Amino acid sequence: MRQVTKSRYLAATLTALAVLAAVAAFSTNVFMQSTSDPATLQPTGFVNDYAGVFDPASKAALEKKLTDLKNSTNPQVELAVAVVRTTGGRDIFDFSRDLARTWKIGSKADDNPSALLFVAIDDRKYFTQISRDLEDELPDGLVGSLQRQYLVPEFKKGNYSKGISDTIDAYIARIRDKGNVAGVPAASPAVGTADDSMPAEGYQILCCVGIVIIGFILLGLYFARDSGRGGRGGGGGVVDSALPWVVGGIINAALNSGSSGGSDWGGSGSDGGWGGFGGGGDFGGGGAGGDW
Repeated sequence: MRQVTKSRYLAATLTALAVLAAVAAFSTNVFMQSTSDPATLQPTGFVNDYAGVFDPASKAALEKKLTDLKNSTNPQVELAVAVVRTTGGRDIFDFSRDLARTWKIGSKADDNPSALLFVAIDDRKYFTQISRDLEDELPDGLVGSLQRQYLVPEFKKGNYSKGISDTIDAYIARIRDKGNVAGVPAASPAVGTADDSMPAEGYQILCCVGIVIIGFILLGLYFARDSGRGGRGGGGGVVDSALPWVVGGIINAALNSGSSGGSDWGGSGSDGGWGGFGGGGDFGGGGAGGDW
C-alpha cells in the first residue's frame, strides 16, 4: 500500500513538473522576442506588437492604414511599427536600425522610401528609423517634433497604441503634403475578417492554459484518491490512463510554442494574408528618438 501511494505521489509530481515546464517554455517563447537581437524578431505585418499594447481592432485599423499608404503612393512608401518590451540592454538606435535592415523594409526599387517606428516599453524609449529616400519628407528634426507632439503625451498616460497611431497619422499626412498621392488604394481586407481573428499567440495561450488546468485537475484527483474518499475504484483508472496523454500533450505544446513564432513570415500572400516587406532596408541612420 505504501508503494502504491509513493507511485501516485511520484506521478502527481511528474505531472506538476511537466505543467510548470510547459508554462516556462511558453513564457520564454513569448517574451524571448522582446529581449533577443533583431535577427530573432519575425514580422507578421506592418504592425508588429511583441509587447501586447494593441487591441485587435486598433491593430487591424493601423495595419489597413499602412497597407493603403503603400498601395496609394508612387514610389511606394512602407511604414512599419515594432513594439517590444526591452532591447535587452542594447542601444535603441542600433537595435532599431539593425531591425529595419534585417526586415528589409521598403521596395527593391532605387527609390524606396520607408520607415520603422520602434518602441521599447519597459525601457521607456522610442526611435523612428527613416530610410535615405524618405528623409526629404521626414527630416530628423520634424520626426523628433512629431514624436514629442503626438507620441510622448499619450505614452505618459499609458495610451501606447494611440500614441503610435497618432504619430503614424502625422507621418502619413506629411508624406501626402509633400506630393506623394499617386494611385488609388488597392482593395484590402475589411476590418472584421482575418485581422479581427485571434492571433496565433492567443491560441497558444489558450492551449497552454487549458493544459495547465487539466494537469492540476489530475493532480487534485491523485490527492483526493489518496485521502481515501474515492476508494480503490474512485476514478484512479481514469487518472492513470489519462496521465500519459496529458504529460505528452504538455511536452508537445511546450515544444510547439517554441517553434511557431515565425510561422507567418515571408509567405506569398496566396491566402490573402501579408506577404512580407518589399526587400529594401536602405537605412543610413536618419531619424529621431527619445524617452518619456
